[in-house]
Amino acid sequence: MEFGWPVMLWALSAAPLLLWAYVRAQSRRARQEVVLADPHLLRHLWTRPSAVRRHLPVGFYVAAVVLLTLAMARPIAAVSLPTNRAAIILAIDVSKSMIGEDAKPNRLAAAKAAAEQVLAAVPGSTKVGLLTFSDYAQVLVPATTERSALREALARLTLQEATGVGSAILEALKALPGRREFFGERLNIGPAQPGAPPPPPPPSGSSPGPLPPAAIILFSDGVSNFGVDPTIAAALAKEGNVRVYGVGVGAIGGSVIQVEGQLVLVPFDPTLLQQLALMTGGQYLDLSHIDDLRRAAQQLGKDIAWERHPTEVTALLTAVAGLFILTGSAFSLAWFRKIP
Repeated sequence: MEFGWPVMLWALSAAPLLLWAYVRAQSRRARQEVVLADPHLLRHLWTRPSAVRRHLPVGFYVAAVVLLTLAMARPIAAVSLPTNRAAIILAIDVSKSMIGEDAKPNRLAAAKAAAEQVLAAVPGSTKVGLLTFSDYAQVLVPATTERSALREALARLTLQEATGVGSAILEALKALPGRREFFGERLNIGPAQPGAPPPPPPPSGSSPGPLPPAAIILFSDGVSNFGVDPTIAAALAKEGNVRVYGVGVGAIGGSVIQVEGQLVLVPFDPTLLQQLALMTGGQYLDLSHIDDLRRAAQQLGKDIAWERHPTEVTALLTAVAGLFILTGSAFSLAWFRKIP
């Protein structure tokens, strides 16, 4: 146990002083009884209470003083508390293709609106993070229960360059609780090369223990043309107990937009997102099934376990001290018709 204000522990000396004063008072009372009457006659004048009745109320009072003194020192103990271990990373594609208008008003705006729906559906105790990806992935908000920071970051999203879905999954794994320690250097993968094998698994016995469940929700038009091979990243996600949920932003056939006076086809292909979801035990959804997305987010956001957390127990000690005082007073009132 630690103390936030340890200087107050000196006040514990009040307890032995109180006991000493109580013993002195009992001795003085015994001498007064001898003066009052002959010891042989004293037992006929009144019945002396048992030692338990005489001392028990005072014992409760002294114990209350000790607890109140400890409470003033602001004790901090490791207390087992129910904790939601689930975590979710929202990964939003901000490549130039997200300007396509086959999702209204455009793909990026539709993805942001869907992410807002997820935030509204996820339990408040669930840690949620946000990252964006284009030719590189960047964590904008680490996994947190603070929703205002996530919404502010969502509102500031802007378009960038290419699309690297694999890099997004790797950065999400780094941001999820416990995964960076679990994988170590295996998350430092360079751009994909033809025939490159997946990173080797860690030596047996090196795992830090069971990992809490987590999920990555990918909002993308499905086309990955840069960076790490997404299937290698998905294999790591599955190993790390992370499911990938792909949310297709767009419509089959793509979108034709005008860029610098020229008509350009912006493709949409959900195949990769479907493959990643299948590999990791997740699910593929599109924006037309927003209710399914909300239900999935609610299910992802709960995994309650008991974990030990440093917690200040001042209120607990104060409450127990108050209970001791009331108990001692009740005994004193019942046995002696008075409250010291």
